[in-house]
Amino acid sequence: MRVGWRAVTEIYLQSQFQHLDNPQAFVKTKINHLAVWILIVVYFLIGWGWYAIFGEKWLNLHARTMTDIEHTHNVGAYALAFLASIAVNYTLAVLIARTNPTSVWCGLKVALACWFAFVFMEYATISVFSAFETNPWPLVCIDMGRPLLGMAISGLVLGAWRKRPL
Repeated sequence: MRVGWRAVTEIYLQSQFQHLDNPQAFVKTKINHLAVWILIVVYFLIGWGWYAIFGEKWLNLHARTMTDIEHTHNVGAYALAFLASIAVNYTLAVLIARTNPTSVWCGLKVALACWFAFVFMEYATISVFSAFETNPWPLVCIDMGRPLLGMAISGLVLGAWRKRPL
């Protein structure tokens, strides 16, 4: 009996994804909370380090100086960045756990796919088509490099350091 590639792909995908339409299975998804909270802090610190390295170039591309932004830092901006770090890492943890990864590379693939589809494509589209945003590509690369690095590290760690079923 001959089986087509479509049937094989469908069987493979069904075996890889746990039942996504079952809310109880979603709630019972095993994620490693310790790994996620460590990654939340790491992801937050990547932002600090990234702009410590590329901050001067970033300011130049915005035609600003350090004195222009010196008084704009408030605790609300850091709180929002930390909440974003929580949202990104918990979402990645659930997505990676739901795909039932077999290796560290599976976690990286999920993270990179999320970054490309949900972060880069949206930002690039806004940068290209917005009448008010005329960001040069070096600025887009600086702005998109931080989430790329953060999500890649999170994907690698979450793909490798999973919660084992009891």
